[in-house]
Amino acid sequence: MRTLKKLQTEKELNSVLKRRRSENFVVLYHSLWDEYSQRVVGYADEWVQKEGDETLYFVNSWELPQSFSSFSITSTPALVHFKNKKVRVDVEYPKIYSFFHPTPPKKT
Repeated sequence: MRTLKKLQTEKELNSVLKRRRSENFVVLYHSLWDEYSQRVVGYADEWVQKEGDETLYFVNSWELPQSFSSFSITSTPALVHFKNKKVRVDVEYPKIYSFFHPTPPKKT
């Protein structure tokens, strides 16, 4: 089952990030005022309804602005993937879109 969790404090974020060597998960860094971030949050709401066993954590720029510096994130939205003890940061909108929509739409 896919899950979405909103991180609101530095303590919550640090507790999640400590598990990055033993678990696979994704963190979505977003802004409450950015149009593209709002679209991506909507995609996440649809994504959680699909089959899978993944966890997506939300971090917004208003509640945890200092957390963006951890991975040199300077724009939103951004996805940080923690998989097999490796970290990958996606900041390009097409890559973020493809995470939530893995198959491209069919041309009619």
